[in-house]
Amino acid sequence: ISSIRGVDASQSLKSLLQKRLVKISGRKKAPGRPLLYRTTDRFLNYFGLDDIKDLPSQDEIMKILDEEKPDDES
Repeated sequence: ISSIRGVDASQSLKSLLQKRLVKISGRKKAPGRPLLYRTTDRFLNYFGLDDIKDLPSQDEIMKILDEEKPDDES
C-alpha cells in the first residue's frame, strides 16, 4: 500500500483491519520482521470479486494512476 500511495499506510491498514477487509497473515523474513497482510472473504464480497486473482496487478494499477494524472504532473 505504501509503495502505491507513496505515503505511510499505517492508518489505512488499521482501518482495513477494523473493517475486517484484511487480516495479519504473518511476518516477512526481512529486517524488522514487518507484518504481512492478506485480504479476507469479506474483502472479496465487498468488492464483488470471486477470487483475489480478479484484482489488477500492481503494474496495472500504476498504469491506471499514471493515465489519470493531469499532464503537468507526468
